[in-house]
Amino acid sequence: MALRVLALDLERTLISDALRVDPRPDLAEFLAFCHERFARVALFTTVEEPDAREAIAELIRRECVPRELAERLEYVSWCGEYKDLTFVPGVAPEEVLLVDDDAGWIRADQRDRWVAITPWDGGPDEELLRVRRVLTERLEAEG
Repeated sequence: MALRVLALDLERTLISDALRVDPRPDLAEFLAFCHERFARVALFTTVEEPDAREAIAELIRRECVPRELAERLEYVSWCGEYKDLTFVPGVAPEEVLLVDDDAGWIRADQRDRWVAITPWDGGPDEELLRVRRVLTERLEAEG
């Protein structure tokens, strides 16, 4: 089954946190890559949708992320103990990869769909570049 959806955590993965909304280094380039390589890109976060959308709007206002990339981000509504990939609408879990900094949110039986990223709270960082390489490898392997 081909990869169709990339689900992205928000806090400490793409931004510092929903209050400060500091963008992780290379965020705009990373989102451009994601939209080019995946049919759909979604936020899969513990941050409620209105707050997540406001954080994205703040990134647009600060010109950290192009509007056309940010506005295409879907939001995965979910509840429970884990970020269960069955909550991503319209696809099977095997068609989704999840980039997240916290293993505690990942279901044990979906760990093969998880791409780990080092948590980020600010400062220099090259994790999005590394994750981009990992995603490229996964896309080629699962193609």
